[in-house]
Amino acid sequence: MGAPLSAVVPIYNVARYLTDCLDSLAGQTCSDVEFILVDDGSTDGSGDIAAARAAADPRFRLIRQPNRGLGAARNAGIRAAVGDYLTFVDSDDIVPPYAFELLVGALETTGSQIASGNVMLFNSRGSWQSPLHRGTHRQTWLGTRLSSRRNLIYDRLACNKVFRRDFWTGHDLWFPEGVRYEDIPVTIPAYALAETIDVLSTPVYYWRQREAGADESISQRQAEVANLVDRFAAVRNASRSLAALGDRTLKNRYDEIALRSDLRMFLYLLPEVTDEAYRRRFVELAGEFLAEVDPAVPGRLDPGLRVAWHLARTGRLAELLVVVAATRSGAEPPAVSGVPAAWYRPSRRLRATARSLRWHDGRLRISGYAYRAPAATVPASGGPAPRPLVRGALSLRGLWLRERGRPRRGLPRVVPLRRRPVLDVADDGAPTWSGFDVALRPSALRTDAGWRPGTWSVMTGLADTEGKPTSVPLKVGEIAPALPAAWVEPGVRVVPTLHDGAVRLRVERPTVWATMARIDGDELLISGVSVDAGAVPDTLTLSWTQGLVWRRYPVGGDGAAGFVCRIPLADLCAGAGDGPSPMVGDPVRGWLVGYTVGADRRIESGDRELPVGADFSAGVGAAGDTVVTGTGRRARSLLVEPGDGGQLWIRILPPGPLLTWVAGDPDGIVLGGVRPAGQELTRIVLRHADDLRDPHAPADREVPVDVTGDGWLVRISGSGPDLPEPGRWWLGHRPASDDRADDPVHDLPAALRVREGLDVEWAAGRLRWEPDRLHRVALVVR
Repeated sequence: MGAPLSAVVPIYNVARYLTDCLDSLAGQTCSDVEFILVDDGSTDGSGDIAAARAAADPRFRLIRQPNRGLGAARNAGIRAAVGDYLTFVDSDDIVPPYAFELLVGALETTGSQIASGNVMLFNSRGSWQSPLHRGTHRQTWLGTRLSSRRNLIYDRLACNKVFRRDFWTGHDLWFPEGVRYEDIPVTIPAYALAETIDVLSTPVYYWRQREAGADESISQRQAEVANLVDRFAAVRNASRSLAALGDRTLKNRYDEIALRSDLRMFLYLLPEVTDEAYRRRFVELAGEFLAEVDPAVPGRLDPGLRVAWHLARTGRLAELLVVVAATRSGAEPPAVSGVPAAWYRPSRRLRATARSLRWHDGRLRISGYAYRAPAATVPASGGPAPRPLVRGALSLRGLWLRERGRPRRGLPRVVPLRRRPVLDVADDGAPTWSGFDVALRPSALRTDAGWRPGTWSVMTGLADTEGKPTSVPLKVGEIAPALPAAWVEPGVRVVPTLHDGAVRLRVERPTVWATMARIDGDELLISGVSVDAGAVPDTLTLSWTQGLVWRRYPVGGDGAAGFVCRIPLADLCAGAGDGPSPMVGDPVRGWLVGYTVGADRRIESGDRELPVGADFSAGVGAAGDTVVTGTGRRARSLLVEPGDGGQLWIRILPPGPLLTWVAGDPDGIVLGGVRPAGQELTRIVLRHADDLRDPHAPADREVPVDVTGDGWLVRISGSGPDLPEPGRWWLGHRPASDDRADDPVHDLPAALRVREGLDVEWAAGRLRWEPDRLHRVALVVR
């Protein structure tokens, strides 16, 4: 019997990156894994690095072959693999320590054929969310299907997935050889063939973006004719595979996404590429592909893309270049003779997006904006809204609440809202009135029969520019705001949640909650109460992501329906792994705490999360307490706190400063936090994060730090020469030392509660904080 998981790593001339990749594999918390290294004729010493690793660690096996390309190298690894599961890693990328354990654990829990995790992009300056996966992996979906989540077609990467080996071989899956973009013709049909798929919101793969001065990867050489030809071939092969499966709806959806995403990248390059042969080849390939596309599919695109693909199909290159140049800049496509006027009609899709949710004076305050969607994507939270819905006319009518799962009798509950101006969206720079604020009394969710557990949909009543009324769900942008829960009466909580990006409000009457967490010797002690003596928890569970239990720990009684659970600190430190130190902007590792009651009683995932009581106290992590300094293992800090929804989270952090509060002062903002007792003074660093790939981005800024006891604070001016350049800035820190030039920048983690109420603007609107769905906080400078 072979190792349960086989990881295939093709290697070709990546000596400068290979050690980092292999170190990340060696640090996996999944113990039963083999790594098959395939040296595809490297000439730069990569083969020697791989051979040394294989000689030192029996989990690594090396195969050498003449250079035949990535597809052939992967196929060679597949033939040598003996595991029950199969995964792929590109040799210049990094895999977080928990990734394989999480993905294999998902398949073992659900029985699905494919598990796919979220992806981060990274370089030497930091990491950021992969645009391809920001929508597909926003939430965790276990046991889903491609027919239910057709947007998964955006996820064509092979390396963020684990496949069942019998599924792979049963469908005779192989990577195409001698071409580029090998992933697309395999992953797309694999998704369609799978009975069920596990989609995980937790990042499991770090995809390197090579920087100036380094050899560009295949995906970074789009202006080459060979790259263009192979991309069209990969897309056509995937489209034809879906057609062969007989699912016309799925094929049409894939073709639409290819025109929006895969092929649009090459379309948008045309004005920059001066090679006429490249341009003519593009038009030729586009015409061949579009001849196999349902004629109705391009009509679903936005006007600029709709017109551009029509011109490409008909070979009108000169006009195509003009339209693409305008569309890329966000302008309306210019009129072209012979193109029907209806093709220029903008989308009438109306959207309402929540910018923030926070509790104030006993009410849930929701702020956001409404707009007509000009594209397929929703804007990032906190960023400028798209073109406003109206200018001057009343467009926002109210917020509607409707209890889900109940007969639709009578009218939904209407909550008045207040319109407010939104800046930076009008063509002339004038304020527009597409924004709104709502102060929701919790009693609006209370039925005539009292507080009843249930979920309420949040809808926004809108009217378009012609006065036509409509109702759309209130959604969140690319980055969801904090979703804080609140106890509104004894025994009653209101919890904002998301479902496919739409805001819902859940009324709960918990019977179990946590009251305290503290370190007791070499254990983490969590205690709580149950108001139902017959339903005291028997175990607490730790999960990397919702619905996938990582470890279970028995619960003991504490008298009066109380309970106590002890979790070894060694388990937590081992679970966090000993991989590379987190990069700036790297998501923080942690577990959601849940509970079970009775061995035979099934508790739905929505009820399994352990809420914190209104009087919860945590003596853990108040100063970033170091919990392990064992030989051969780096020191770690432990933080136990309520997260979004008020559920209990356990987080493992590098020892160092922690951001715990933000506030305003007359000229800017102040932020501060705690640090381990006795730790040297740390320098706080701001790193410009709008585009971490831009070599001309503003330089890092060190901010003076004031230290008081075990705390620290910094002040950031909102005016004058000390005001940072406009854009988003991530927070980092450098250890105090004399050699500043060699000191690395580490991520500055933030307590989860810091994310609540960050919609406040300081210094006349020039400064604000922006939450991140990966436990980060960014400073936004206007």
